[in-house]
Amino acid sequence: MRVILVHGFNANPSKNFHPWLASSLRDRNFEVVTPELPLSIQDEEGFNLPNIIETMKEQVGFLKSDDILLGHSLGAFVILQYLEAVEMTETPRAVILVGPPWKVSRSELRRLFVEDLDAEVLMWKAREYVVVHSKDDTIVPFEHGEKLALQLKARIIVTQNDGHFMEEKHPVLLETIEEISKRPFEFAPGMALPDDYTDIQTLL
Repeated sequence: MRVILVHGFNANPSKNFHPWLASSLRDRNFEVVTPELPLSIQDEEGFNLPNIIETMKEQVGFLKSDDILLGHSLGAFVILQYLEAVEMTETPRAVILVGPPWKVSRSELRRLFVEDLDAEVLMWKAREYVVVHSKDDTIVPFEHGEKLALQLKARIIVTQNDGHFMEEKHPVLLETIEEISKRPFEFAPGMALPDDYTDIQTLL
């Protein structure tokens, strides 16, 4: 099983919890991919989204049915953009969004955000979405995670003392990945969503 860890703004795979989580997962026999993406602003134009997606393609490649993707902060939206942009022949097992912002005021950051994405399509691009957000996050308020979870019909995991998940270790992330990896999936993507047509009679 492969886990893809996507870092956030002005970060890289050697910062925050990423080294610890990658090492812990490899110790448990997961394959781990830690793409290094151009998620820093080089000029007033902001992010070069096509370049970010192309870098993800080079380092991650095609997504597989056993993949678990975890994105931290702005890295969560890189994953969403990637899901929408790339051709997919298999549906990833899960997407975990850690401390994801709903929106930002800085215009140069806005290109990554959900207002430019089709949530109705994204819901079918993974078997499960999980938002992990801490109540004491002072960088991205908890309400952002709640709004995104509602938009994507995601399961939300609430913590109390993890801030913006910028420490060396956050055990809840390892626990969440392990729980997902051990849980059998008995249905296809979207089958957990309500059926709006159950009361409509069909003609024989």
